[in-house]
Amino acid sequence: MELTNGEPAMESTKKDETLKALVIIDMTNDFVFETYEYEGTLYEGKLVVPMGKEIVDKIARLIIKVVKEGTVSVIRLPKDHLNAFMNPELELKVAELGIDEVFMTGLVEEVCIYINSLGFLERGFRTNIVKGCTAPFDEEKGREAFRELTECGAKMVDDIPDDIKVILILEDEHDENSEEINSGDWPPHNMKGTPGAMTVKQIRDALEERI
Repeated sequence: MELTNGEPAMESTKKDETLKALVIIDMTNDFVFETYEYEGTLYEGKLVVPMGKEIVDKIARLIIKVVKEGTVSVIRLPKDHLNAFMNPELELKVAELGIDEVFMTGLVEEVCIYINSLGFLERGFRTNIVKGCTAPFDEEKGREAFRELTECGAKMVDDIPDDIKVILILEDEHDENSEEINSGDWPPHNMKGTPGAMTVKQIRDALEERI
């Protein structure tokens, strides 16, 4: 099996078939763990989602399912805004690959899952949210976000299909010039080059199943 980090590595799809992507949003140390160890040092998460830890293994299992099925592209794109489409590379990449259906997982239901699911819907993507593979800051706000998304056309699904060809990782990555951090709406988190900005180990390990 061949996987790449940002370059297409897949067989062409047949006419009328959809090209599907598993989207993983903000599964980083700063969002998931109150405390975590990296290279022998103990760190504290900066913007922890209370139930974030509960979805780590579930998402890792989805990744393993995908990479065992065949040739897959693995793409990580940083974002400095809640809306990942503010990074123009995202729109260019999904167009280049021909993605037209996405399966959303990760954090946070009423923030980045909501905003980016709307972003995909507005651009005509078939948009699915994988049950049990997202988490909110606030459960009621998460439920309301999903009610709105389903009214807009998103589907809640129990699992992912066997023919996903892309894993798209969208993660906050900020620096001292970050518009999101400098707005004062959010505490400093996922600062570039820090362990907090790293994808959690369980998910990194699952991606290594491609070898």
